[in-house]
Amino acid sequence: MQVNTCIVTSNQPNTTQRTRSYGELTRQRIIEAAERVFSRDGFQGATTREIAREAGVNEVTLFRHFRSRDDLLRETILCHSISPEELIGPRSEWERDLPGQLEAYVRKYYEMLLEREALVRAIVGEGRLLPPAVREALMAKMVPVRATLIDRLEAAKTAGYVKPDVDLGCAVDILRDTVHTGMLRHTMYGSAYSVDTYLRNVVAIFIQGIHR
Repeated sequence: MQVNTCIVTSNQPNTTQRTRSYGELTRQRIIEAAERVFSRDGFQGATTREIAREAGVNEVTLFRHFRSRDDLLRETILCHSISPEELIGPRSEWERDLPGQLEAYVRKYYEMLLEREALVRAIVGEGRLLPPAVREALMAKMVPVRATLIDRLEAAKTAGYVKPDVDLGCAVDILRDTVHTGMLRHTMYGSAYSVDTYLRNVVAIFIQGIHR
């Protein structure tokens, strides 16, 4: 008779799985606490002691999951990442519907920034003071998204929708920075117009500049 090894025949709990799940939950709790503390106190002011207190663990537990404060900072910045394809969409759609895909991208990107507004502000304020390894990890996160967006605009250019002399790298940077700055300004000062109006105008003006 064959035995299905996936079935636990004992009434005892699976301690390995329980330990792993507890460890994963603790790690996630530390990252969430770190984001709150880094956002509130800044990267220079945040301490592992305060992060551990916020997470409800001791510093020994924190360092059991993260080798150093910089390691924790890097993981905090990089968590909640989505793939470039999920953020930007398939190449074929950009060849077919440039305005629609641009609007979908800027809306997703705005929402992604808004969800982590406080951390985004901390990065803007102290980005140049981040440890080199953390800056490199942040750039490594941004590079694939930028490259994918350039690729999608290249597809639209091949389809005849984009002027042949447009510098796509520069265009992508302008679009990203405009959405980024808009989010920071809206959440700090408010606006006489809605976010929806702002994003629709960003797309319209951008297309006017690159459209063939």
